[in-house]
Amino acid sequence: MKQLTFVTFFLILVSPIELSAQAMGNYDAQQRSQGNSNSYSNYQPQYRGVPKAAAFLNNGQVEISINALANRRADSYTAIFSILQIGKTAAEANERMNRRLNAFKSGMTAVGIVPEDIYVDMVNFLPKYEYELTKKIFSKDNYTEVPSGFEIQKNVHVRYLRPEMLDAVITAAAEQEIYDIVKVDYFIDEPQEVYNELRASAFAYLQEQVELYSANGIALDSAYRESAENAWVAYPANRYESYQAFSSQRIPKGNGDVTKAEKPVSRFYNAIPANDYDIVLNPNILEPAVQFSYNLKIRFTLPPRVVPTHTRTVVKEQYLILTPEGKLIRMDIKENE
Repeated sequence: MKQLTFVTFFLILVSPIELSAQAMGNYDAQQRSQGNSNSYSNYQPQYRGVPKAAAFLNNGQVEISINALANRRADSYTAIFSILQIGKTAAEANERMNRRLNAFKSGMTAVGIVPEDIYVDMVNFLPKYEYELTKKIFSKDNYTEVPSGFEIQKNVHVRYLRPEMLDAVITAAAEQEIYDIVKVDYFIDEPQEVYNELRASAFAYLQEQVELYSANGIALDSAYRESAENAWVAYPANRYESYQAFSSQRIPKGNGDVTKAEKPVSRFYNAIPANDYDIVLNPNILEPAVQFSYNLKIRFTLPPRVVPTHTRTVVKEQYLILTPEGKLIRMDIKENE
């Protein structure tokens, strides 16, 4: 009987960098190890912000790019639950579905969800089929598809105002054997106000930059200006990422078969970092937030540089002779060289 030899590798012994893994987190450690399993020095962080690079422009142009970020807590949330009900007949399936829905609604009302914040969306109402086997002695068996019942699928949209209310809603759903939460949407009542605040902050920051340039001898206030702007928003539903955190062992080749265990998958909210932003409104966020981004780009074209010229006036002497007839005759007198 062969004995398997296990060689255990502890990441904390590989590099002194890993001594800070408790502060860095398992996700960052996994991202580094996936980038290069042999060396951590080649790992490059992948920022989700807006890249900014310095560049030289031609023809007396100066370009300033300003990036602004605003983190906003959602004003309301909408969770969508999917309910599937099967019955022998259409009436039976519908009756069972309505019984579960009414009980679910009552449970949500008890935790503070008003009826106006509940919407039921009809998704599917389909017949179900199964195969009926007909055995034959002198030929192949025959499978015939026959109706076996009906399937109803409905989605329940639940709006709530505080994040902690979702736990109570999930409990009410579980009591009716509703376990499929499709997604959670985040809503901002006045997104245009957020963009207006970002725009005003960006232009105020631009004025500070113009004054700074002027103080250093670059007069941008008299330059021709061209501007462009862009805005976008990132919702928390699109910012969740997954990773696996585990410590594994390496088995030498030729010592037997290996059956790997199923590793748990962890998910977390990964907010847009503020690395490449000049302005960040509400930077300290604790819960998942709606993140508004705004980019302002201004190109200044300086007037052509005027080269000063010097004018010299040369006065030449002229001689005129007045004749007895009263005429003036110019005399060309050559100077002796």
